[in-house]
Amino acid sequence: MTAVAIAAALALALGGQEKLAWDPRDDGPSAIDVSSYPATQQQRYRMFEAKCVKCHPVSRAVNSDFDATEWKRYMKKMIRRPNSGTNEEQAAEIYEFLKEYAARGGPRGLGKAAP
Repeated sequence: MTAVAIAAALALALGGQEKLAWDPRDDGPSAIDVSSYPATQQQRYRMFEAKCVKCHPVSRAVNSDFDATEWKRYMKKMIRRPNSGTNEEQAAEIYEFLKEYAARGGPRGLGKAAP
């Protein structure tokens, strides 16, 4: 059996949820206080939580100090992952949330109002 076939069989055995290896950001805060965010952004946050946890802990994204450009590049990479379950429209919504999060200071500004 080839390595690709073994990986595919393992992914199926795990319910199609291929998790990424541990990362130091995984140990940081695992949520963002979005109570001061507009309602639309709060909805996008819930989608972000639901979709991103399929491959890694939510804390990995919460603790990533990316700017809007880096988030856009990262989202394009993530939707190409097998079994991400995220389509282009959903990725655009998640990106809009992450762009707002970055504008509020990312992990340094958890929950603060936008400047």
